[in-house]
Amino acid sequence: MNTTPSIHRSPIIGIALEPAGWHPAAWRLQGIAPAELFSARYWSELLRDIDSSVVDFVTFEESIGLQSSDFRRIDDKEDQVRGRLSPVALTALAVFETQRLGVIATRNLTHSEPYSIATEIASLNLLSGGRVGLRAQVTSRSIDRRHFVRPQPVPELKESDIYFPERIGTRLEPVFSSATESIEILRGLWSTWSEGALQEGAGGRFVDIDKISDKLIVTKTFEVAGPLAIPVVEGLKPVVLALAHHAQVPYRLAVASADAILVTPTPSANGVTIGDVLDAVNAECDAVRRNLIDEPLAILVDLVVFLGTTHCEAVQQKRALDELSGAPYSSDTDIFVGSVDELIHRIDELVSAGAHGVRLRPAVNGRDIPLVLEQLAAVFGASTRVCTLRERLQAASLETSATK
Repeated sequence: MNTTPSIHRSPIIGIALEPAGWHPAAWRLQGIAPAELFSARYWSELLRDIDSSVVDFVTFEESIGLQSSDFRRIDDKEDQVRGRLSPVALTALAVFETQRLGVIATRNLTHSEPYSIATEIASLNLLSGGRVGLRAQVTSRSIDRRHFVRPQPVPELKESDIYFPERIGTRLEPVFSSATESIEILRGLWSTWSEGALQEGAGGRFVDIDKISDKLIVTKTFEVAGPLAIPVVEGLKPVVLALAHHAQVPYRLAVASADAILVTPTPSANGVTIGDVLDAVNAECDAVRRNLIDEPLAILVDLVVFLGTTHCEAVQQKRALDELSGAPYSSDTDIFVGSVDELIHRIDELVSAGAHGVRLRPAVNGRDIPLVLEQLAAVFGASTRVCTLRERLQAASLETSATK
């Protein structure tokens, strides 16, 4: 059945890209040679296809250490994808392979220097004309600190914690607090060049040095001196995105520091609905006195998607993948299994409830992404959004805030 949904405004649509897809057996189902997942050709073709669609942005994940099915150690599995290209390198590739697509690089704030991250993201955002953003991430695995010369302390999660977001948030509160300060430093560094600092060259003048600040950016525990080496003007400050599971501590970080928040309602797993999530986010906005008209916050729902041309086909697809991996797939967010028509109606429900859009995690890139792109084009038409990533996110969030 092919029907038109009742979505009264175009939702923000993002795609979270993993090498083969989010299911651990995705590469086997597609018959992809492992080396192909680390080639420029593979990523370029994928990005160009998405760029010509209605999708607003893609995100690239970051790994500190190898992926693992065990939270506390690196496992010995040989039948799952291990390794990821740098999200910064993939973002650079995307900037030059696409014309309109927003591109968001995940960077871990726990063990990384804010000045380095600020430089990387601002450089790519400038080159892209405002299409690049940062997904701020914290370290939750204590074993990751082994990879750094000057690692930050990370509390070790207990096995009893990992199924309860509130326990994770409480145990990792110092890590989230540090990340909030890191984002404050990033924003401070991105503000060290005032409008007009970069001159037009008349009379041999390159910059107005009085409009470049070298003041210290001071937080509760850090001091970092400006200026950033990259000229960041007001209209081209990078967007900050944060993923927050259903717990007060990560919600507080996202509401206090981010321009957009990825939320993970899990109604089928534990009864946490989109309404519950929105209530919690709004409560945190009230707590920090964030005015959503002056400081818009785009709320996007993360969904893992297993798609088919029919519902039955999608169910069969997931079953085949689970059989290949030897276990049912589980996730930190809701799992959608169905046709693309059903997915569009699911998006309709989420937007009607108050979300501004979704970030889709395709189970299998080569299967799910083409289905999404084809059907979204049929429903929403060809993309006409040629603007900065910030403008896209703010347009959707302001529209909702203005109607409340």
